[in-house]
Amino acid sequence: MIGRTLFTAWLLGSLTLAISIRDIVRDDSSCEGRCDDAFDSSYPCQCNTACASHSDCCADYASVCQGGSGESCKGKCGAHYDPSLACQCNDKCGQYGNCCPDYGEECGGGDGGSLSDQDLVVLSEMLISDDANNVGGKIQLNLQCTTNNGNPQDCSPAPLFTSVDPSVMEMPIYVKLAALYDNYVTSPGTVEDHTEEEQMEEMALIEEMAGTAVMKTTYQFLVEKGVFTGTEEDWQRFLYDTWFGMYDRARAILGSSGFEHVFIGEIKNGVVSGFHNWFHWYMLEKAGELNYLGYWETAEFGPDMEHGGGISFTYTWNGTQKPYGSMFLATSPELEMALYTTCLMTRPDAKCHVTLAGTDVYIQTWRTTVGGNVFVGSSYPDWAL
Repeated sequence: MIGRTLFTAWLLGSLTLAISIRDIVRDDSSCEGRCDDAFDSSYPCQCNTACASHSDCCADYASVCQGGSGESCKGKCGAHYDPSLACQCNDKCGQYGNCCPDYGEECGGGDGGSLSDQDLVVLSEMLISDDANNVGGKIQLNLQCTTNNGNPQDCSPAPLFTSVDPSVMEMPIYVKLAALYDNYVTSPGTVEDHTEEEQMEEMALIEEMAGTAVMKTTYQFLVEKGVFTGTEEDWQRFLYDTWFGMYDRARAILGSSGFEHVFIGEIKNGVVSGFHNWFHWYMLEKAGELNYLGYWETAEFGPDMEHGGGISFTYTWNGTQKPYGSMFLATSPELEMALYTTCLMTRPDAKCHVTLAGTDVYIQTWRTTVGGNVFVGSSYPDWAL
């Protein structure tokens, strides 16, 4: 486990750097150093993939961000990481999912390491076997009626969760996870204060996860396959940056992160967005904030959900509907983060096939790229292609 003092110093330094970058003198009308940046209303034009549909691209967007030297490794192989570039040409670009398209051809580096389809199956079965914080035998569900995607009718009068064993609330990983629940506002269009205390709680969760067999196995497997290069300290920093790095999801302010979207949930444009973690879902249902409407698909990891399972369903959160929701059930937060991270690194923006206790799971990941940095946009499970 890394020293908290060193980790804190690194984190605060990173936050200071992120703030100072915005103060650098800039050419507002150019995409130089801005490719894939999130929407920023202080600029007269934009430099991301959404600018074409909004008709607000800078004049040099195509030349700087979509071709020429902007997305080529020609003459740049082995160059140091530069967050201003649209893509990278060094041996770590594979683990961050931001290699230039011609990295393999120009640099002979392939994608910096990869996992085969069989590797993903092998790793996922190792992880479910290692999942000591899995509580598959400690939850009881009441599925009630089947429904369909987006149906607003409530055909399930009772809660989804009949019970969760009280011992789960005392397990360290769930204690540290629950400590983050009051750190967020539901709208990604509202700025997050992200205090030092909240950052310490985030780091405590990452440290707890990093000490589990699940996350140690993930780290070792990815290093052996060349997907990740670095120490265990580097791995923790990578997890923190990828999941807790703040970005602009509402085209206005830094109001979202991958962790908030996936593990906490958000409400955007009158619809529940993200929200794919069973434990937070259970806590809010218990508090009376969620109304379960019905389901259309389930999965079981072992007989009688011995190792947990999954569900595709619909519900409302304080009256706002989630038309199509899916989440694992009874699995540990570290298992979910390990699978989501691995799939983001090796099958970004696509369905990633794994198996858990022999059951097929297809994890969909989406990246959000800001200034060459890759964050979790979203990650969630499905039970069929």
